[in-house]
Amino acid sequence: MNLKSIKKLAAFSTALLMAIVCLSVGAFAAGVPNGNEAMHVTVKTDVSSANPGDFVTVTLNVSNNYNATSMRFPVLFDSDVFEALQADLNVQKAGVMLTEVFGTLSGVATANPAVFPAGYSPSDYGAVLIQWVGSVDVGTFSCYNQPAGSDCITFRLKVKAGASGSASVFIPPESTLFYYQAMNNPSDANTIYTMTSSTCAMTFTPAQFTVAAAAPGVAAVAGSGAVIYNTRSFIYGIADALTSLDAYIQPVGGATLQVVKSSGASCGTGTLVRVVYNAATVATYTVVLFGDLNGDANIDSSDAGLCVDYENFMMNYDPVTDAHILFAADLNGDGNVDSADAGIIIDFENFFVGINQTTGRPFIL
Repeated sequence: MNLKSIKKLAAFSTALLMAIVCLSVGAFAAGVPNGNEAMHVTVKTDVSSANPGDFVTVTLNVSNNYNATSMRFPVLFDSDVFEALQADLNVQKAGVMLTEVFGTLSGVATANPAVFPAGYSPSDYGAVLIQWVGSVDVGTFSCYNQPAGSDCITFRLKVKAGASGSASVFIPPESTLFYYQAMNNPSDANTIYTMTSSTCAMTFTPAQFTVAAAAPGVAAVAGSGAVIYNTRSFIYGIADALTSLDAYIQPVGGATLQVVKSSGASCGTGTLVRVVYNAATVATYTVVLFGDLNGDANIDSSDAGLCVDYENFMMNYDPVTDAHILFAADLNGDGNVDSADAGIIIDFENFFVGINQTTGRPFIL
């Protein structure tokens, strides 16, 4: 290929990139259609069901019988189930595009009305605009030609908090944003041509997704600061002197909660929270109020005295059955319960420090 042809091919690549930004279709028509030009895109998700808060990987499998010089797909999804924050998109090349077909790939989460064809509202759907343009290497253009199809582009969506029901991830066939450009010869810029919908039939298969029903359990009330420590079955992040946990925890998955208070009407360290489903207890959590060792929901000198007694072997806490007490007592996080922790409790009682119940650590007032 001579220098002039190489420059023409490079200029063509630049033109394509500009076309992407402007959401317009190029107008090259030097080549002619050659062969079966149908394209099919299958949208897939790595899982068919997931919980709110989980990430789902979306994959585009593209098959075609021609040398596509660029591809653009507006991928829509039900916005009451999914969200696509730009930081979470993580758009990647996959399969043949990662190893054989080079070019520029981008994915943009957008609510631009131009991305939504008639009948699809940004109030009902979210959108990710996927765009790829082949690159020029030693006078040869990177074209996409995969008659059998290949997983070639992936990105991630997040299942919204509180989402339920089912959703689709799909490419709307009514979109006017697709590119219809190809080449007869990837080494000859003069064979570029513009395709039409009559010569390039494009079909799409959507992905179907269902939000998983939450398992029976307990969850923190949003904004409360409560922590559900599932690994050790502890609940902490609550205030002292509570008589109810309703502002901090809530049942999920059709469960109910039975609360057995640690001391009379008080919800201190040692309070039990039983998760009940279908009349059976499926899990039990123990409440921890940092600094409260005796379970009266107060943090004072009586708790400090217990720290000192434990340090001096005047009393014993079993590391298994009393694990919640040891966890509540270790306020400086050194793995021991001793006079240092007792000092923090005394300082708390005298208003010199506070105790962050979400982290279990003291802070200066």
